[in-house]
Amino acid sequence: MALSKRCLPAKISAPITAAAIAREAGVGRNVLYVGHTDILQEIRTAADARTAVRGKRDDAARADALKVRDLEGRLASMATENASLLLRVRETQSKLGRAEKLNAQLLRQLADARRPVRLRPGDPENPA
Repeated sequence: MALSKRCLPAKISAPITAAAIAREAGVGRNVLYVGHTDILQEIRTAADARTAVRGKRDDAARADALKVRDLEGRLASMATENASLLLRVRETQSKLGRAEKLNAQLLRQLADARRPVRLRPGDPENPA
């Protein structure tokens, strides 16, 4: 004999007990205990199933909390690494700017060094 939905407690979180079923059915608990052991067994089975579901839900919540903590730790680690890499990029950009300035200066010096120079300013054979 299956428990009818009408006899189950109205509030989903309310415990399924013989007293609750008897109250909903409008009979005394003794009626259940004396003549309806099959219903009592169904009550126990339903209560056990709810407990198992609640346990699985709690286990899943704990597992989710652990995952969240792990992901938060990884996020913090990645943020730290990102900040470190950003600092390295800025330092490298600064070095590149200094190297480009030095390169421009050296190219100017090289161009100056390649210009012809008069060895003797008044010599007509050396018109440079």
